[in-house]
Amino acid sequence: MSPCHSNRTWSLTFNYFGSTWGRLFPPEIPDRKRNHPSVVKSNDLNTQDIGRELADKIMIHFKGMRPYLIINHLGRSKIDVNRPIEEGVEGEDSITLMAWNDYHNFMQTAIKDVEVNFDHGLLIDIHGHSHPKNFIELGYVISTETLSLSTSHINENAEIYSGSSIRALYTRKSSSIKFANLLYGKTTSLGGRLQSHGYDTVPSHIHQHPIKDEKYFHGGYCVQKYGSRHAEHILDAIQIELSRTLRVGDKERRSNVILALSESIAEFLREYY
Repeated sequence: MSPCHSNRTWSLTFNYFGSTWGRLFPPEIPDRKRNHPSVVKSNDLNTQDIGRELADKIMIHFKGMRPYLIINHLGRSKIDVNRPIEEGVEGEDSITLMAWNDYHNFMQTAIKDVEVNFDHGLLIDIHGHSHPKNFIELGYVISTETLSLSTSHINENAEIYSGSSIRALYTRKSSSIKFANLLYGKTTSLGGRLQSHGYDTVPSHIHQHPIKDEKYFHGGYCVQKYGSRHAEHILDAIQIELSRTLRVGDKERRSNVILALSESIAEFLREYY
């Protein structure tokens, strides 16, 4: 695990569960053997490479200032840092526990630096999915059922924004923007910006919510733990789930989506951070 620091008010993080190269499965770290629905052992391919290239492109947008970059190099069959420790680590092995704690200590170090030096920040957590729909899925710790509510209901129910991972952002901007616009506005949301680049994204102004019974990741452990749904946190968090077709195989397709992500995130940062 390794952090890269800069004077930015945001972090770019992603859980690297192995890729087509650079995977680490040291034999001294036991495999995760427990079997229940929350224990996932398959790899999110190419997320490390996407994250590194995305950080490089973001840096260009902000005159060479690089985001914090936190990488877990271990394969997911060994450890899952996007799960609570009792689910992400097998048994009480000291090496595995140290690796899980190191990753989250790096996260907390970056977050503390933002808290000390800036008024607010943004964490981006990058993952991959293999759902039938090849959408980019954005997670704000808001369920499919809640996203399916009417726009007026979303805007009028304080419990929805206060339970989201971008509570701090909305609190700062509530006098000038409705919460639903932050989630799926055409020009005011991250999803809207990605959709304008030609990538089907949920939530966005085209796909405000997943279709009923459609698989959708609304935000995992890291976004839930570190995002501003906790009133004492100033750091917002958004989980980005990229479909397998965008991550694997066609390098030109992957480069194009990284470019769209970098431009969309940079626009989002300039507008709100």
